[in-house]
Amino acid sequence: MNKILIEDMSWTEFSEVMAVNDLVIIPVGSIEEHGYHNPLGTDYFIAKKAAYDIGKLSNAPVAPIMPIGNASNLMGFPGTISIDPEVLRDVLLQICEGFIHHGAKRFLFINGHGGNTSTIKMVSNILFDKYQVFSTQTEWWITLKQMSEFPCNDHGGKYETSMMLAVDDTIVDMSVAQTVLRKNLTDKIIYDDFGLKFNGVALPPSFSLHTVTAVGNYGAKAEEASIELGERMYEKYIEYCVELAEEIRKIPLMK
Repeated sequence: MNKILIEDMSWTEFSEVMAVNDLVIIPVGSIEEHGYHNPLGTDYFIAKKAAYDIGKLSNAPVAPIMPIGNASNLMGFPGTISIDPEVLRDVLLQICEGFIHHGAKRFLFINGHGGNTSTIKMVSNILFDKYQVFSTQTEWWITLKQMSEFPCNDHGGKYETSMMLAVDDTIVDMSVAQTVLRKNLTDKIIYDDFGLKFNGVALPPSFSLHTVTAVGNYGAKAEEASIELGERMYEKYIEYCVELAEEIRKIPLMK
């Protein structure tokens, strides 16, 4: 397959690809703050680049990225854009239905933003119920946390900034990177490196991030990010997703 991005293909080229392939990779991002130093498109850039490299190595076509996700808890920071989860669900569902019409039977979502997770899960459930197709998602920070030495315990901090540096270091300004102590919602409802907790038990977040951090990033110190760290993380994530794509192709499809 010479072309990886579906938008680069002619309709005849796409038809030829789908004649021998039924897996489509779909990147999903977000436009939201990631501290003083990272671009608003951090989640977008990482998901787009990762999806392309995964598609190239697994010989699977890559759909245009869905650039905007649900980031309502970050709207306190200028430049953040958020769409309703139901709108995101409907858009992703209709995109997949279009590909199903042209022969797709498997989808791998490369999700760059945690606020999209539950919506993509919903889309996967609907796709299976209506069309018996298989779909799943990966999120680099979850994948690496579970299968590598990288804790990925931040938003716009050491690990996410390092990933962004590996993807495109020209749009990260490390000279203004800084990390400040977070505020807590109450004495006992705290926001640590892994999310909101009460008495040590995780709680689903439902508040604006600007109330706990004025700079936007939190967790592992952004000042410690490096392109070398990012490249190691990025390589591990891509390797995992390529292996996953190949394994997804082996799943027997329901009739």
